[in-house]
Amino acid sequence: MTAERSAPLSLQVEPCTKDPSRYRWIIWDRDHVVRQSCYSLASEQEALTQGWAAFQDAAAIWRDSH
Repeated sequence: MTAERSAPLSLQVEPCTKDPSRYRWIIWDRDHVVRQSCYSLASEQEALTQGWAAFQDAAAIWRDSH
C-alpha cells in the first residue's frame, strides 16, 4: 500500500477488494473519501500514476478553497 500526504489530503493505493491482483486509488481528507478510482487498474504503478494526477487536482481545489 502506498500513501502520499499534502495538507489534510492523502493518497492511498491498495489492492482491489474484488480482484486482489488489481489496484485502486483513494484520496482521503482526514477520515473521509474525497475521490476514488471508478475502476480497478492493472498495476500498483498505474494506480499510483492516475491517483497522483487526481490528487494534484484535489489538492489545488483544496488550496483554492482555504
